[in-house]
Amino acid sequence: MKISKNEIPMAVLSQKLGDKIGGRRVRAGIFTTFTYDPGFFELHVLPILFDQAFSPADKLRRIQLEDALRSVDNLAVYYDMSGLSQDAEPAQLDYRRISIRRNTGCFHPKVILLLVDNEEKEPEENDVENLPSQSLIVGIQSANLTRAGWWENIECSHFMEIEDREINPSPSSIRRDLLGLIQRIQKNADSDDNHSALEQIREFLLKQTPRDQLKLASYGGMFYTRIFYGQEKLSTWLTNLRFHRHDWNLEIISPFFDPTGAGPLIELIEVLKPKETRVYIPQETDGTARVTKQTYNEISEYAYWSTLPGEIMHRGRGKSAELLPPRNVHSKIYRLWNRNEGKDILLIGSVNLTESAHSHSGAGNLEASFLIDVSDEGYPKRWWLERLDVEKDRFISKGNAEEDDLDKAVIDISIRFDWGTNTLAYRLIEEKKQGFDVCETNGHFLFQIDNPRLNRWVVCGERESETIRTILQSTSFLSIKHAKGTWRIIVMEENMGYRPSLLMQLTPEEILEFWSLLTPEQRAAFIENRLPGDDPLLVDTTTGKLPDINTLFNRFSGIFHSFGCLQKYIEDAIEKGRPGNAEARFAGAKYDSLPNLLEKTLEKQDGDPVVSYVIFLCACQLYNTIKKKYPDFIKERRSRLENLQCLLEKLKAVRRKLLDEDMKKGKEFIEWYEEAFLNVATAEGNVL
Repeated sequence: MKISKNEIPMAVLSQKLGDKIGGRRVRAGIFTTFTYDPGFFELHVLPILFDQAFSPADKLRRIQLEDALRSVDNLAVYYDMSGLSQDAEPAQLDYRRISIRRNTGCFHPKVILLLVDNEEKEPEENDVENLPSQSLIVGIQSANLTRAGWWENIECSHFMEIEDREINPSPSSIRRDLLGLIQRIQKNADSDDNHSALEQIREFLLKQTPRDQLKLASYGGMFYTRIFYGQEKLSTWLTNLRFHRHDWNLEIISPFFDPTGAGPLIELIEVLKPKETRVYIPQETDGTARVTKQTYNEISEYAYWSTLPGEIMHRGRGKSAELLPPRNVHSKIYRLWNRNEGKDILLIGSVNLTESAHSHSGAGNLEASFLIDVSDEGYPKRWWLERLDVEKDRFISKGNAEEDDLDKAVIDISIRFDWGTNTLAYRLIEEKKQGFDVCETNGHFLFQIDNPRLNRWVVCGERESETIRTILQSTSFLSIKHAKGTWRIIVMEENMGYRPSLLMQLTPEEILEFWSLLTPEQRAAFIENRLPGDDPLLVDTTTGKLPDINTLFNRFSGIFHSFGCLQKYIEDAIEKGRPGNAEARFAGAKYDSLPNLLEKTLEKQDGDPVVSYVIFLCACQLYNTIKKKYPDFIKERRSRLENLQCLLEKLKAVRRKLLDEDMKKGKEFIEWYEEAFLNVATAEGNVL
C-alpha cells in the first residue's frame, strides 16, 4: 500500500518556529547556514522572533525590525564564506554576521538556537530571586537561510526545548551534544570574532540546566534524542548507539551524492544490515537523474532507487498544480523502521549521502542532525519511498554539489567596518603574502591592498574607510579580486548604533515622544503613522521636512518625562547586559538617539530658545548621571563618546541665544537655575 501525503509529518517551517517561540521574548539567538541571503533573512525570518505585527512594505518592516532587535541581547548568523546566495540582498540590520572558511569540507549545519524568557514581565529592580526562567529552543533542519530553503523547497526540520532546571530538573539527552556542537562552531570561526550570542547560550546550558549525563542510548525501548555533529564517522556513531542490534528497513532522502560511487552507503549497510534499503533519486524536470551514471550503478547494487509520492512534490492543489514543475527536494533524512518492534527512527538535518558529510568533522564537513525516535507518534510503519518503475538512462556528467553555482572564497579574508570610529580593517588568514583588490560587486575598482599583513586585523587608511562608509549606505556586499579568483563578501559591521538610521531624522518633539513610548506596538504604530504616501521618512525617498507635531511633548513636562524614560532605558540596558543597546540610544546615530535630538534642536531655526535650553540641560544632567553610576561604561567608550561631548558643549551657545533673545536681564536667574538643575547629578568631571 502506498503511503499518502497526510501520513508523513509535514508543516510550514516559519509557522513551526513561531509556534515554538509562542510569543515569548527572545534574549539571544544563533542561526547557522551554508547558503545565506541576508536580505531574505532580515525581512522574512527575523520577524518570526517577535510577538508583534510588521508592515508588508519592506522599508517600513526593516525600520520596525531595527527597533524590535533592541530587545534581543545578542543575535548572530554563522555562514560559510563561499555560501552567499547568487540572488542575495544585502544586510542592513544590527546583528552579527560571521563568515567561516574551513580547511576541510564546508560549514554545513543548519541550526537555530533561541534563548527565550518563559515569563512576559520584567523582574522588579534588584529582584534576583524572581528573574524569569528561561528555555533554549533548539532547531536543526536542512533549510538554508534563503528564499528557496524557507519558502520553496521540500525541507526537513525538528525543534525541541531545553528548560531551566527550576522548571524541569530532568537531564536533557542533547545537552552534552549541544555543548560540543557550540564548541565546534566557535572553533571554526576566528577567536577574535564576537561570539557573545554563543557564549550567552553556552552559559545557560552550563549554569541553568541539569548536569547529569544520560549513560544509556535508550530506555524503555525508546532511543534518546541525540545530535550528530561529526563527533566520529556516522556509521561508527550509530554503532556506538547500538543500532546494529535491531532489524531495520532503511530509506534515505538526500539531494546530493558523491560523483564516483556509493560513498558512505556501503558502510551504513555493513553496520546496520537492513533487510531492504531505498534511496531517493533527485531528478531534473525532464527526468534526468541528478547523479552520475557511476553513482547510479553502484548504489543500485545495494539499494532500490525510489521516489516520493507525487502529491508531496506538487506545488499546490488541484489539476493545475500538476502542470507545474515539482518542488525541489532538499531534505536530508535517514529513516530506520520496522514492523515487528514498531520502531521508527529519524536522522534529520544537514547530512547528505556523501563522504564529507558522514566523516568526522575534522576530516570533512561540519554538519548537524537530530536523531529522534518517533515510534510512539502513530505514523504508519511502511515505506515512505516508492521504488522506481523504470530504470534511469539519463544522468548528469559530473558531480552535483550544494556549493555549485556559488562564488568560492579561495582565501580566508574578512572586511570589517566600525561605525563608532569610522575605521575599516581587513584580516587575511594565509601563510603567504599576496595582494588583492577590493571592488564593488559590479567590478568597479575601489582600492588595492598590495602588501597585506597576515593573521590579524589591520586598520586601513582614512580614504579607504570613507569609501566603504559611503558604499555601506546602500549595500553590505563587496567583491574581492585575487590571483586565485573573484568572489563576494559581506562586510562585518561593528557598533551599528552609530550607523545612520534607515529612518530619516525626526523632529526634536518626535524624538522625545518616541522615547516615552513603552511597548513595541506603540513604537511600531508611531513609525507607521509617520509614513504617509511615499514613505517621506525613508532615507532614499525623502524630499522634504516633517512638520512639527504640536503635542504636550512640546512643553516642559513632556521633555522631563521623555528624558526620564530615556534614562530608565539606558540604565536597564546596562544592568541587564545589553551595553550596545544603551550606547546606541545614548551616543549613536539612529533616529531616536540623544546626539540626533541635540543636532536637530540646534538646526531648528524657529525653535523656542527656552525649550532648546531645557533639552540641553536635561542632556547634560543625563550624561553626568550615567557617568557617575556607570563609570566603566563611559570609560570603555571614551573615543566613541567624543561627538556627544562636543554636542553637550553647545549648551553655552544655547544659553547665550536664550539670554540674547528672551532674558537679557535674567542672567543671574539662569546661572542659579542651571546650577540647581545640574546638581541632581553631581559627578567628577562634569561636562560643563
